Amino acid sequence: MLLQFNFTNFRSFRDEAILSMEASKDKSHKESLITFRKENILPCVAIYGANASGKSNIFKALTFAIRFIRSSNERQIGRETGIAPFAFRDNAKDTKSRFDFVFTTNDVKYEYGFVCDSEKVYDEYLYAYKSAKPSRIFEREDVNKYSYPSSLKNEMKQYEDKNTENKLFLATATAWNCEATRDAYNWFEKSIDTYTPESFENMMAHQMHADNGKHKEDLLKWIKQADFNISGFDFSSKMVDLDPDKLVLPPGIKLDDVEIGEALEYHMNIRHAVETSDGHIKEYQLPIKSESKGTLASMTYVIPILYALEQGRTITIDEIDTSLHPMLVRYIIEMFLDPEINKNGAQLLFNTHDVTLLDLDLFRRDQIYFVEKNNKTGASDLYSLDEFSPRKSENIRKGYLQGRYGAIPAIGGNFEW
Repeated sequence: MLLQFNFTNFRSFRDEAILSMEASKDKSHKESLITFRKENILPCVAIYGANASGKSNIFKALTFAIRFIRSSNERQIGRETGIAPFAFRDNAKDTKSRFDFVFTTNDVKYEYGFVCDSEKVYDEYLYAYKSAKPSRIFEREDVNKYSYPSSLKNEMKQYEDKNTENKLFLATATAWNCEATRDAYNWFEKSIDTYTPESFENMMAHQMHADNGKHKEDLLKWIKQADFNISGFDFSSKMVDLDPDKLVLPPGIKLDDVEIGEALEYHMNIRHAVETSDGHIKEYQLPIKSESKGTLASMTYVIPILYALEQGRTITIDEIDTSLHPMLVRYIIEMFLDPEINKNGAQLLFNTHDVTLLDLDLFRRDQIYFVEKNNKTGASDLYSLDEFSPRKSENIRKGYLQGRYGAIPAIGGNFEW
């Protein structure tokens, strides 16, 4: 589970942003909380803000950090990190960015973080809480100065010369079978993911391919509950070799920097039972790409969400309400808030413009965050509704639209054509 994520100097966030999943003293909806030892953890957090306020940059910060950890061991010497620091300052490219995580896995609490710029990792650390006090696993300072507890020094020191200045020691040590770092690294590898509406389709296809149709009935049940005119679907998939000549690479990335492997090729046809003019029912098929955006979104969301609930994973969704009806969005959220469904401590973080979800009968005050950008400095700020201490009976939807909590567009004056 994710307990806290902090980051500094990334995109529109100049100063430190803190997203906490640890429950406050708010006593509402205690039944939905996840328990870890003596701590109460939030299963769900919603983030609001005006367009271009920086909401998506929180998810991009998470995505950057997670992908940097996962891909670090394959990073070639001299290759840049890909960091995007706060741009509205002199020598922005030379500034350092920081990312910190507090999380639990295998009943142990960890703290992990790193500091980097476009070329190097300067600082990095990993602590484990196997009791009430933290135990240091490693610390890294000034790019390549490492320290360890005496009990781990002999083992950990052998990994130093295998690491490079643009790699994370957590990934390097784990790649060389370091037991002390394995669980922490595996949490980033397997237990947390970030999604956009566009990436859900790829995740759905890979999961359907991997589980050999295990979730087919769950998907059918979901789309019938969502009231789509769908009677079934057919799914087939296979792994194929990538053709280097057909790869479209981002600017600045060379073919030599990319590992050429396999890709998933899949086909999915949706079946519709339709009443014909003579009163008979006949089934027709359409490729999934021919379906509406709402149908496509509904079908591709469900597999990653069910997988998260089964595995107790943390997932983040940028713009969860894209192409989805508000009632379907609320239904997804309620699954994470229901302890009878969310039995394994899964978590959902998302941003949205759907103000119908601003409801203290649905959320606790510490589950609602806002992002506001200072138009003078261009810097974004992240803060919680809990800081305003609204009464349980307060209409927070109305208060938000009236600007009581900030994070809304400043619309004023008459537009003249």
